[in-house]
Amino acid sequence: MATLLYIHGFNSSERSHKATVLGEAARQLNKQNAVLSPRLSWQPAKAIQQLEDIIEANQQQGITLIGSSLGGFYAAYLAEKYRLKTILVNPAMQAPVLLKDYLGHQTNPYTNEAYELTQAHMLELEQLVVAKPTDALYWLMLQEGDEVLDYRDALKAFPKVVRLTHEEKGDHSFRNFERYSEEILRYAQILTE
Repeated sequence: MATLLYIHGFNSSERSHKATVLGEAARQLNKQNAVLSPRLSWQPAKAIQQLEDIIEANQQQGITLIGSSLGGFYAAYLAEKYRLKTILVNPAMQAPVLLKDYLGHQTNPYTNEAYELTQAHMLELEQLVVAKPTDALYWLMLQEGDEVLDYRDALKAFPKVVRLTHEEKGDHSFRNFERYSEEILRYAQILTE
């Protein structure tokens, strides 16, 4: 069975809105195990290892990635490494620079986990930068009203992406994301009719 791996963002969790929307859409098709949404470590290198383990366990049956914000940054790295179709939702393509503003004590509002974000974690992020993406692998979803990220950074990172959903207004969460749940499941080959 084809699988969709949802990769959540910074200080988010497996219970994020988009993960919940996609999980519910799969359940309605009686394919509840088709969408995977793991709780990721806040440490970039550990999060990537978790994701690589999941990809390698599911790659033979077909796996598509979808990443939001920092999850989009991770997804781009993994897409290139494993040559996987990938959906990026308001991706934080400047993560190693942006997250420097969050160095120090952090508490994840979803999990209440407290931790210390350090310069060493920024170096881990720098190892994941994709310099030349393979445009054919990506569906880029952007909303210009993103209050956290400048959507133009993602357009610069993926100038010739094969599929682009670019909307005015909206916000960082990608407002009304549920409009795309069926299309996303079709793209991941979970919905085939």
